[in-house]
Amino acid sequence: NPDSILFFRMGDFYEMFFEDAKVATRLLGIALTSRDREREVPMCGVPYHAAAGYIAKLVREGHKVAVCEQMTDPSEAKGIVERAVTKVITPGIALEDELLDPKANNFIAALCASKTSCGFSYMDVSTGEFALTGLNDLQSALEEVRRLRPLELLVESGQEEDESLSGLPVRKITPLGKYDFDLLEAGARLNKHFGTKTLDGFGCAGLDEPVRAAGALRGSIRDNQKTDLLHVRKLQPYFTGDYLILDSSTRRNLEIAHNLRDGGKDGTLLSVLDRTKTSMGARALRSWLLHPLKDVSAISGRQDVVEELLEARELCSSLEEALSHVYDLERLIARVSLGAANPRDLSALKSSLEKVPIIKDYLKLLSSRMIRALEEEIDEVSEAAELIGRAIADTPPISIKDGGVIRAGYSSELDELRSIGSGGKDWIAALESSERARTGINTLKVGYNRVFGYYIEITKSNIANAPADYIRKQTLVNAERFITPQLKEWEEKILGAEEKALKIEAMLFGGIIDALKAHSHRVQRTAASIAVLDCLLSLSSAARELNYTRPSVTEGDGLEIEGGRHPVVEAGS
Repeated sequence: NPDSILFFRMGDFYEMFFEDAKVATRLLGIALTSRDREREVPMCGVPYHAAAGYIAKLVREGHKVAVCEQMTDPSEAKGIVERAVTKVITPGIALEDELLDPKANNFIAALCASKTSCGFSYMDVSTGEFALTGLNDLQSALEEVRRLRPLELLVESGQEEDESLSGLPVRKITPLGKYDFDLLEAGARLNKHFGTKTLDGFGCAGLDEPVRAAGALRGSIRDNQKTDLLHVRKLQPYFTGDYLILDSSTRRNLEIAHNLRDGGKDGTLLSVLDRTKTSMGARALRSWLLHPLKDVSAISGRQDVVEELLEARELCSSLEEALSHVYDLERLIARVSLGAANPRDLSALKSSLEKVPIIKDYLKLLSSRMIRALEEEIDEVSEAAELIGRAIADTPPISIKDGGVIRAGYSSELDELRSIGSGGKDWIAALESSERARTGINTLKVGYNRVFGYYIEITKSNIANAPADYIRKQTLVNAERFITPQLKEWEEKILGAEEKALKIEAMLFGGIIDALKAHSHRVQRTAASIAVLDCLLSLSSAARELNYTRPSVTEGDGLEIEGGRHPVVEAGS
């Protein structure tokens, strides 16, 4: 990864060297130091537990970050600790919350062109959305880039120098080799990913240029993430002609999702209409506004729901309350599928799924055709919620390495080890009182240090009263630390039990993740339906609050407006 800043794991830190260190110190505001051997080696470092924030800063500046982890425990390694690059984080490939806008997609896209047409494909790794389309010429393809605003754009090597790409609203343009865009190789990559022999089942027959773009995109993401994208289950062809085409100038002047002032959301049509309660709903509403429907039947279907919801104010309030407790199911299940979920992600997944039966019950009280279809699509996935509830503690730590993640009663072996550790700590807690009584030293303390383990501490003024069975362990400025044979024995029991417990917890947690992966497709389907429901509720809420009326939409060309109002101008006045 020669074009990436390397985060090299060394114990509790990630270190950077040479030019990487110089770039990092300038952008992160951390100290630059050096190692002197045969020549000076510039270096800097950040604590591993705070690395996500530092990585986010670098990626927002358009850099790629390669994370090199220790693959073996340094305490058990013989010689050099084995290391490997486990992932490469780029502006368009991110799963970490610090790098994601909860209300916007994190798209990475690929673009390729032949003499007669262009191929365009995009993916949001954080949700699993994957689509492709064909366009007649490069300018049409660039308009699609401007509409979707991917954070990263992949192009064929040499194309990055094309002046027409300058000024695009992307954070990084990444060139790939000709091989990456080869049609046969691209198709093979996609077929291997989906387990298919042909892409015709996805509707990709004859879409050579789009398939080239999609295959290059899939290959690049696989190379960077170092894992299979199990949550990416379908490739969706789309056609720009299915939606009302708004060029970048029109979108900009109408301030649909980005204002003219600073490109932000304030003062836009999106800000007026967005009353969504979930992150999935917010992203879906943005997509709806950027993809205006042309099909009268589809438009009427949405209007029917909004009209019905307007007449059911109390039910809407109940639905909104339930949705407000639903976390980002799309991104949670994506992290589960990629093996990147932490214990708190599982807690959030469980609490979200527990709201699904309530939402379904409310939807049964509505009758519009679109709502009935949504209610059918929403899956309670009760097995997943039950497993998490049975296996994961109510308030787990964020990292499995901290322990205390697995609920008591889930594993008898783990419970036994915890009992040994707890009993030992009770004995040590009582040791301080008994040793004070035995020695007559009221200031005697029993403590623990990660380096030296458990110890008995006596101030130097009381050293003469130390019993003969005290073995000196550490000398401090004003005190001495000791251990006794009995304390050493309990220390080995406690630390041994804790170490084994942590390993068992990690193994159990991995098994839980694997079990949840089997339900990922059902959770994705539920998340998509909840997002649509949230959009419809948001539109009904805006219509109620702002006193909007239902327009009549026909197949004709005429436009007749009575008592028209400009929602953005009105909101700003």
